[in-house]
Amino acid sequence: MNTKYFLTTACFLALSAPAGLGAQEKKPAPYFTDVSAEAGLAGVSVQNAVWADLNGDGYADCLTWGSGPVMNVFLNTEKDGKRVFKDFTQESGINHNPDISTGTRVASFVIAGDVDNDGDMDLFSGLYCEFEKPKTDPADKKGETPLKDAAGNIVYEKTDNGLRSEILLNDGTGRFSVRKDNRAAFPPETASSGAFFDYDGDGVLDLFVGNWYKEYGLSYISYPSRLYKGLGGGMFSEATEDASLLTQPTEGKPDSSRPVYGVSHCDWNNDGLQDVLISVYGRQANRLWKNNGDGTFTDAAVEASLDGDEIRHGRYPAGSKREAEQEWRSHGNTFSAACADYDNDGDMDVFLGEITHGWAGEASDRSSLLENLGPKKGFAFRRYADLLGRVHQSTVNWNQGDMRASWADLDNDGRQDLLLASGDYPDGQYLRLFRQVKPLELEEITDKAGFNWESSGSISIADYDNDGRLDILAGKSWMRMPANRRSGPVPAAALFHNDLDNGNHWLSVKLAGSGEGGTNKGAVGARVKVKAGGLTQQREVSTSHGHSGLSDEQVLHFGLGKAAKADSIEVIWSSGDVTFENVPADRFVKIVQGAMTPEISTKPFARKK
Repeated sequence: MNTKYFLTTACFLALSAPAGLGAQEKKPAPYFTDVSAEAGLAGVSVQNAVWADLNGDGYADCLTWGSGPVMNVFLNTEKDGKRVFKDFTQESGINHNPDISTGTRVASFVIAGDVDNDGDMDLFSGLYCEFEKPKTDPADKKGETPLKDAAGNIVYEKTDNGLRSEILLNDGTGRFSVRKDNRAAFPPETASSGAFFDYDGDGVLDLFVGNWYKEYGLSYISYPSRLYKGLGGGMFSEATEDASLLTQPTEGKPDSSRPVYGVSHCDWNNDGLQDVLISVYGRQANRLWKNNGDGTFTDAAVEASLDGDEIRHGRYPAGSKREAEQEWRSHGNTFSAACADYDNDGDMDVFLGEITHGWAGEASDRSSLLENLGPKKGFAFRRYADLLGRVHQSTVNWNQGDMRASWADLDNDGRQDLLLASGDYPDGQYLRLFRQVKPLELEEITDKAGFNWESSGSISIADYDNDGRLDILAGKSWMRMPANRRSGPVPAAALFHNDLDNGNHWLSVKLAGSGEGGTNKGAVGARVKVKAGGLTQQREVSTSHGHSGLSDEQVLHFGLGKAAKADSIEVIWSSGDVTFENVPADRFVKIVQGAMTPEISTKPFARKK
């Protein structure tokens, strides 16, 4: 059922369009400025970062972590009329070990979501545990034989320290506590990524955790990735086997467990159900877990062409001494799968971020845009691996460390742009921005953007100061970087403030579901369509789209171009869809499931106490 509500602009304050840029300068200012120092983030080791409003004041706070496993929390506050970040780590309790008063708990990544439906952001604190990897016998020059002690027992590289992945519940102020009675749900495995989503439509968030190799360097055996059903109150129980998702400890078979580096979710086939896209490492095939709507999933990656490109001979370049790989090892090293209806045609497309090496040959997949061909083609993807026009410093020994990618309308023109973060190799790996000119035409504007960010770490996008323009928080990686190309004592982050004043309009849409029995309180998985200026754009609320908790703020941002209003905003809830018409631009819009009218304001919405 679609319910429509009509709004008149007379109900709201008169609009005034932003001033134009005036006379063009010969050397225009860059679109973005790194304000990390003045914002209070200087000198903080940041490899990964996630935006999330932790205290419900309507401003995005940030969670960061560096090369180590200790988390940092920074609350977004105001000082002298500007937004700055206050270190709230100690007060947040995010690193507190409830079992040892003087101990520290650790994490490898975090995923934000309202797991107890109380209106604030809780966390899944994922931990990479590698306690079942044997040491290798020094007598074996190939490093393939496990080392054993005098009694014949295998000697392992790491001793189990008792630390596990955890659910951290938020009290609404950004202070967290471990849900101790649910700790046994998460086994000590090589967790690399995850996502909250509601797979069974009961209004409670569920959790998917992606696991990596079990014995990296010794075999291709991987831990199975796992689905946990949300029980409410932050409690979870494993549902992997019941959901037909359990894979096997074998190599190279259709049901073999594969090394996962990224977990994404979106409604890939427009059936109203959240599907799961699995980014797989080790030249193995990606997975697309199709949600069947009955509590089970089916891998549709092959039929949808998400598994890999068509080159599967596995051969290395001429002159290489490596033997050709089998077909199951002739795909990509995929880290991220960013879903977006980038071409505004009504279905979800995907950009795959890959690590690729020149020495690996053509059978190793490149980073690619996957265009969704829609219902007439069974929602299969058409792959484009050459849209970005990448130039390498060498014809053979080159790398593409494209581990993270995000879609966002960074110039508010109604077309989503591609932000690509490359790192971990010392041959031209940078943060890059590709402006969408039109579908299948992406223009690199990295120089115009003002980026010179080498070996980028994770990226997260949010309008952190709520000025109607999306900003970027980018981490830094020193992996394989020579000392003379490192700056400062730690790999610190860049906070790129969006200064582009092109007169384009925008809307910021925040959704709130009704909770159990409806859409989850955080509205994860809900879809919004905005019609304005002759375009129909759509977004979904998402918690993750790739490696190590890659995620943007869970507020939906729409650029409207020169349109001074949205002709309509349609929200597709689990209970049906609702439409509001004639919504003025340059506004914050909050829509609650079941409400007769949206809340519209010139200021962001804080959570009601």
